[in-house]
Amino acid sequence: MKTLVQTILLVVVVFAVALAVDQVAPLKQFTAFLDQHPDPYRTITLVMAIGGWALLIGACALGLWSMSRPMSEDEAQQFMRTCAGRPGQVRHLRGRAAGREFRRAATFREIKDAWRSGDWLTDPSWWPILLGLLGAPLALYGMFGYFLVVGAPTVKLVCAGALLYATARTAWGFWKA
Repeated sequence: MKTLVQTILLVVVVFAVALAVDQVAPLKQFTAFLDQHPDPYRTITLVMAIGGWALLIGACALGLWSMSRPMSEDEAQQFMRTCAGRPGQVRHLRGRAAGREFRRAATFREIKDAWRSGDWLTDPSWWPILLGLLGAPLALYGMFGYFLVVGAPTVKLVCAGALLYATARTAWGFWKA
């Protein structure tokens, strides 16, 4: 019962905030402007999202192509038995299993050091990470930016807040590393 009351209270608060946000004059003017002239902004955000996803997929493909290793049959069977990495389900397999994997991880500090030393230019193992670092923000800004362009005032506010928060936290993490 307590959860139901909390959920109802949360819905009422969100609805009240949405009504209040819809009454903010500059935000209403901004929404009206974008409703009248969405084309260049909508196109820019779609190109950013598509380009970002293409870079992310390219980073994965480059990693699989250049740094992958064949999995042993036991590793492949264990991977498939746990539903390709989902440990909540277990399957029983018959026959042989085969697969490839690549793993690459780097901290913000390692990325900064590789950038400063120039290792990213000479060591191909950095290329998938740097492609991903280029593609992820493009995809993020493109997708959230699209809804910032076409959405209602409340959606614009939520998307702008999410982008601002993600940008600030990522910049803070890189700066502190």
